[in-house]
Amino acid sequence: MYACRLSTRLFLLILIFNVYKIESKEIPYDTIVCFGDSNSDTGNAYKLTGYKWPVPPYNNGRFSNGKIWIERLGIQNLINNAYGSATSDNNLVRSYTIFNLTVPDVRQQIATYKTTIHSRKINFHRTLYVIWAGQNDYYYNLALALVPSIVVKSLINGIHDLIQIGAKHFLIINLPPFDAYPATAVFNAPDILKKLTHDHNTNLANSIRTL
Repeated sequence: MYACRLSTRLFLLILIFNVYKIESKEIPYDTIVCFGDSNSDTGNAYKLTGYKWPVPPYNNGRFSNGKIWIERLGIQNLINNAYGSATSDNNLVRSYTIFNLTVPDVRQQIATYKTTIHSRKINFHRTLYVIWAGQNDYYYNLALALVPSIVVKSLINGIHDLIQIGAKHFLIINLPPFDAYPATAVFNAPDILKKLTHDHNTNLANSIRTL
């Protein structure tokens, strides 16, 4: 997705981290490991395309005109695996750049990360794992009416993969109002998009409770 509006939950998260900084001067995490799409990408798609996409006015490989939300949490050690345009799983919906290059989906991002952790000393108690994805699955496949439960299952499988290696703390971000995205206005289907958002988020919340 090329543009979106941050959810209230995300603003609250940033506020919580700021309170930690002001009152206790210590954030409960010293590392963030992120998987996802353009909402969280800090330059991976930019590198993949030879520093040709995204283009200005987007700033320095971000799909924003400046720093994005994950860079504003006050946690310096950021391991960012997110790619702009990524889907949850390329086997469900292919994710690609403006140059028709396939980008790693969330499952691939997690798999690649798992191959590198053996050379790192990870304090899982101080590491926050972030997954924010799903919107591109629907954006690239809206005409085929992709069932939200399938997308959510792929995301949940990714969480299980991380739990198996020792991950303990997660931030799983749901789908912001899909009908409010400038990029989805061309679909002219606000009611369908609202239902899609509701069904995805409900399914995601219910699935997380079973972990």
